[in-house]
Amino acid sequence: MKILIANPGSTSYKCKLFDDNFKIIYQASVERIGDKESIFTYRFNGNDKVVETKEIKNYYDAINLTLETLKNVYPFNDISAVGFKTVLAKGVTGCVRLDDNVINAMKEYRFLAPLHTDVYITAIEIFQKLLKTIPLIGLFETHFHKNIPPEAYLYGIPYEYYEKYGIRKYGFHGASHRYIGKRANELFGSNKIISCHLGGSSSVCAIKDGWSIDTSMGMSPQSGLLNAKRTGDIDPFALLYLMEKEKLSINQVSEILMSKSGLYGISGFSGDFRDIEKSMNEGNERARLAFKTFAYYVKRYIGEYIAILNGADCIVFTGGAGQNSPALRKEIISNMENIGIFLDDNENAKNPQEGLISHSSSKIKIAVIPTNEELIVASEIKNYLSNNINE
Repeated sequence: MKILIANPGSTSYKCKLFDDNFKIIYQASVERIGDKESIFTYRFNGNDKVVETKEIKNYYDAINLTLETLKNVYPFNDISAVGFKTVLAKGVTGCVRLDDNVINAMKEYRFLAPLHTDVYITAIEIFQKLLKTIPLIGLFETHFHKNIPPEAYLYGIPYEYYEKYGIRKYGFHGASHRYIGKRANELFGSNKIISCHLGGSSSVCAIKDGWSIDTSMGMSPQSGLLNAKRTGDIDPFALLYLMEKEKLSINQVSEILMSKSGLYGISGFSGDFRDIEKSMNEGNERARLAFKTFAYYVKRYIGEYIAILNGADCIVFTGGAGQNSPALRKEIISNMENIGIFLDDNENAKNPQEGLISHSSSKIKIAVIPTNEELIVASEIKNYLSNNINE
């Protein structure tokens, strides 16, 4: 049973083909879609990467190129399903067949995550044309957060709006947080875990016995931590005041919240942690402010989740910045000694690929673990296919 996992981004596309034992037998990526010098990278069975530079005009061409390259070694009839790490759909979660009803449910909630939803729907529709007989299956990011209790997911608005429109916290980065919970348990026997997925898109999750019980993102990916260009938590009346003062439409304020805020909004020049840290070290105070604000938000959620979990076994850093920025981890963990949390500066500075960075005296383990979202999606889709063999 071979499962192809498709991972579309705003100007990029990646895919991995897993065999029955979840070994990666083909992986490919296309970067800078729409550029005259797009970058196409692929490899088979862990062999050396092949890198080509060519014009790849659109998403259709990008996906078709990866499939045609794959077909030379593995015919399409070897593929049991194409899987997607789908984000949000009204009234739909879990691992489901991506039929017209599900796609319409995704469109219903498009306003809440347009950048994510549009690119996934585009990719799904392309696969429907290119691989007409192969099932397309999505594992929704919200599924991992299905056990969040009502007191944690409800907002303080009239209850009728929850009943009519489903307005509540859903949570995202589900595949990543689920993998971190599983891996931290395997490595350290941890059952109460605070997972910090930090990068261009960031969230913190409280995990107990393998499932989320609370998370920083809400009904949309815009809330919680500030992200590369997304605002994170903000007083709703601050937005109403801004709309009144600047005479902004809903679409205009949505653009500000999604594309002009977060690290980019505070720093004034970038939402990339690498740029932020470099500029901060060169003396840019706005970059320093963005860095410290982000770290403060993460620290606040860690403290909140220690209380909700009634103590934690392990704090895990993952994602591009979480895995690769010792300075960010140190800033977040600093001044937690009074609750028994101690970072080992030497281990942190070594920036391990996977392992502990906490001091031996720390009451709560601190670790770096690389995430593996595609593995979680492939595993769930394999289970789905096994349980729905007649579909």
